[in-house]
Amino acid sequence: MHVLITGATGFIGTRLCERLAQDGHTLTILARNPDSALGRVTTADRLFPWLPMISLAPLRVFENVDAVVHLAGESIAGRWNADKKHAIMDSRVVGTRNLVGAIEELETRPSVMVSASAVGYYADQGEDEITEESPAATSFLADVCRAWEHEALQAEPLGVRVVRLRNAVVLGPGGGALAAMLPPIKRGLGGPMGNGLQWWPWVHKDDVVGLITYAIENAALDGAVNAASPQPVRQRDFARTLAKLLKRPAFIRAPSFAVKLALGELGAELLSSKRVIPRRARDAGYEFRFPELGSALQDVLTPNDQTPSSS
Repeated sequence: MHVLITGATGFIGTRLCERLAQDGHTLTILARNPDSALGRVTTADRLFPWLPMISLAPLRVFENVDAVVHLAGESIAGRWNADKKHAIMDSRVVGTRNLVGAIEELETRPSVMVSASAVGYYADQGEDEITEESPAATSFLADVCRAWEHEALQAEPLGVRVVRLRNAVVLGPGGGALAAMLPPIKRGLGGPMGNGLQWWPWVHKDDVVGLITYAIENAALDGAVNAASPQPVRQRDFARTLAKLLKRPAFIRAPSFAVKLALGELGAELLSSKRVIPRRARDAGYEFRFPELGSALQDVLTPNDQTPSSS
């Protein structure tokens, strides 16, 4: 297939491009800085400039495109001040609107669009399992996810199958959530956030990529899809497992007030309990490569030239 990708130079996008190229697909990439993108994504067949906050995606890039994967958006990492929140929201809403707006102008449209979203969509459900039908929260991140998905859904009346991939905490080498977690744990300062009893949804980066490719290739899959391991864990168990693999202690608890003081609304998000289950992915037949946290973290932490031991 011929796949058009936004956000190809990001944490998930670079691995996705590698996987799609390995599978024999043709790749077209839209990037704000094509020269920089060339150095990070070497598997692209075509690369075009696009400023998603300024204009519609250029129509010429859609020639012979079968599928669109939309990953572009401002990182949520860091404290959410007014400017940061504005960038997080607009990069997703306006960018997605300008992508779908271009698709509307086409005579021949792609058959499917996989658009990223997040489990931040969901409200804190305590001990209850969360599926794709669970209610949305009233938080800033939930507002972002709702508005983001709303723009993606505008492609459905155009005859495009839309998959909204609600990503959990993504684990992978070279970035993502672990990039912030590893330094304190390596210094022996690791431990749970708050009481640590909150459920933490997580997913290995290779399973996010696997779900994207599965969604592209399986016409029966549409709508919201939770990109989360079928085995969520409590946050204290996440911290303990990671520290154990690094041979470090994990007994220094970060009190809830300190997490909120340091990270504001993002801290409150990290303290919420979301026992997210990937019901639609499992019902569609997707088999997770890394369903269990220990083996997932071991894979992430093992250098590429070594073979992970069993966990």
